[in-house]
Amino acid sequence: MNDDQPSCSGTDVVCVLGASPVRKNAKGKLVCSRQKELVINIYKSQLLEHPDIKYKELVLKVSKLTGVGRTTIVKTISEYKKNGVLRSPNKTRNRDKVSDKVDKYDKYAVRRKIHNIWFKRQIPTLNKILASVNKDPKLPNFSRSTLHRLLNDLNFVHSKRGRNSGLIEKDEIVIGRNTYLEQIRKYRADGRAVYFLDETWVNAWDGPDKTTQSSRDSSQKKSAAKPSGKCKKRLISLDIGSEDGFVPGGLLAYESDDEMNERTFFDWIKGVLPLLKDNCVIVMDNAPHHNAKATAGPTLNWNKADIEKWLEKRGEVFEKPTIKVRLMEMVKRIKPTYDKYVVDEYVKEHNRVILRLPPDHSELNPMESAWSVVKDHVKMKNTTFELQDVHRLVRDGIGRCTPEMWKKFSRQTIKEENRLWEIDFVVDEVMENVCPTKTTNLGEASWDTDTDYDS
Repeated sequence: MNDDQPSCSGTDVVCVLGASPVRKNAKGKLVCSRQKELVINIYKSQLLEHPDIKYKELVLKVSKLTGVGRTTIVKTISEYKKNGVLRSPNKTRNRDKVSDKVDKYDKYAVRRKIHNIWFKRQIPTLNKILASVNKDPKLPNFSRSTLHRLLNDLNFVHSKRGRNSGLIEKDEIVIGRNTYLEQIRKYRADGRAVYFLDETWVNAWDGPDKTTQSSRDSSQKKSAAKPSGKCKKRLISLDIGSEDGFVPGGLLAYESDDEMNERTFFDWIKGVLPLLKDNCVIVMDNAPHHNAKATAGPTLNWNKADIEKWLEKRGEVFEKPTIKVRLMEMVKRIKPTYDKYVVDEYVKEHNRVILRLPPDHSELNPMESAWSVVKDHVKMKNTTFELQDVHRLVRDGIGRCTPEMWKKFSRQTIKEENRLWEIDFVVDEVMENVCPTKTTNLGEASWDTDTDYDS
């Protein structure tokens, strides 16, 4: 918008808008660039007429004259002051990915269905998987196209062998999983204690479902009704355990509307390390706050000369001049060797080691089962929906999750580890019986060649 453009005075606005009452902009409705322009014109006009007016009062006045909400007025003024121009809002709707709508337990179940087909020494096809998934009443009913997108998000690819087309997991997923299983097997064989940590949300509004009481027990006290939508408080809870149970004193639980941050997690790990056995292994997932870098490597925002120095310091030889993107390719190739995480380095100094779970394999963490026990206890006993009572119930639930339960969860985890270790060898065995050809992403594959291996 041009600053030299004539702007209407306060009197002009009253004349124009005074013919009929100002219509308020509907809540949630996008404010177009023309409305933003009007807001700025009136804002300037009022500043000229009332140079001593307070900002809060000015915003309120502009809001009344335009019908636009005060929050939008503040954002519009801020945008204009920062950029000097006003942009139309983005009207493109951000659609959720299929994988965001399917919870991790259903994703695990779908992957298990595919593995079961492999264990039958058959090659999974989209039709076979669809029939198996939709036959299970515990899983959502997928259309063929929706399941196709979900499998793509779960890192499955088409492997074409002659006239046949099967679904296998991407190489990086298989390699990451196989490496993890190899490491944890070695740690157990060496007799090292293995601890698992995990975070979860506990909602203050979770409680027992209402049930209709018969007349004979109507005199008994009923559970308190669940609170309305106003109560949205929740605890983020972090703890650690092994086959001996939850580690006493390991719980961190606090009210939060956001994810845990790196600082909070690092402070917790420093406090919990003395509670763990010496020379132990700590297993955790790849959540962002677990992966704070101790040393930051080059990015495209770095100066070219600094990237060259970083590479030369690490013994890389290259011709000069070399374009920046080629230098970054070299960085990408060697960076994993030099990447160090803050938590890993601290734990190593205290004679422990961190082991990260392969992505999207929460079934390999017995803490998932332990938290399920705790959250079920909270849900059954929560009648006040007060956060302090929920906090107490979390502690009670942890106490009820006995070492015997933990040993059961650990046995289930090891059984799952063995199954995942075996599946990759089964895939190799079956695929070797089919003439080799290429592998493609699901998005590139043709569904018309969905021929069953055993047909």
